[in-house]
Amino acid sequence: MSRLSAVRPAYWISGVLLVVAVVVPLLVPTYAKADPHLWGFPFFYWYQLMWVFLSAILVSISYRLLRAEERRRRAAQGLGDPEAADAADAPVKEGDQ
Repeated sequence: MSRLSAVRPAYWISGVLLVVAVVVPLLVPTYAKADPHLWGFPFFYWYQLMWVFLSAILVSISYRLLRAEERRRRAAQGLGDPEAADAADAPVKEGDQ
């Protein structure tokens, strides 16, 4: 079995989402025009601003996919939840008691 076939779909999906979030805003011919206007703003401006929000959403989806995959992988190996271990190891402050 090759290493490529061992890669989980969550990693592929996350990679595609991140590539879309980075590459599409760099494709200048897609937004190098003034029309159509939205609330008085030329297409050039609102299209780029739209990609700021879309990229944040795509990165968030990618993060959640990878976090869920990592939890599944750790559970399958019997390592437990890393966030629960971090909370248990955190020092207790005087005001937190």
